[in-house]
Amino acid sequence: MNCEICHKNLDEYRAGSLAHDMRIMVEDHLNKCKDCAEMLSLLNLAEKVIRKEKQQEPNPFLSTRIMTAIDSSATTVPHSSPVFMRAIKSFAILVSLATVIYTGIIIGNLSNPANNSNALPLELILINDADIEAVSLLSAE
Repeated sequence: MNCEICHKNLDEYRAGSLAHDMRIMVEDHLNKCKDCAEMLSLLNLAEKVIRKEKQQEPNPFLSTRIMTAIDSSATTVPHSSPVFMRAIKSFAILVSLATVIYTGIIIGNLSNPANNSNALPLELILINDADIEAVSLLSAE
């Protein structure tokens, strides 16, 4: 067995899911090849480090803080505003929105439009379109 095949089968060997014949071949190769044996030990070490990193110790004061927060929230009554205050706030928002729209309309109407800027010159008004030949007649080949 060569090192490449051994490297491919190391994960299954460590998990114990390798076929019996292949497992024997990998073990023989690991006994003979120091590089592959070192690779196996590095993989085992990496797995140990990862497993240790995943372990989290709970904070011993966490339950105390949670219970204190629950007790304090049970004793205090949440402050809610009266219904008429919410209605007044909604009305104030509506009035301010209407005021802004009205002011915008007034300011928009204050500008003076240019006098006769949309008027057509007399020459364009007197042109009779019926007398103009169609371009398609001129371009026919």
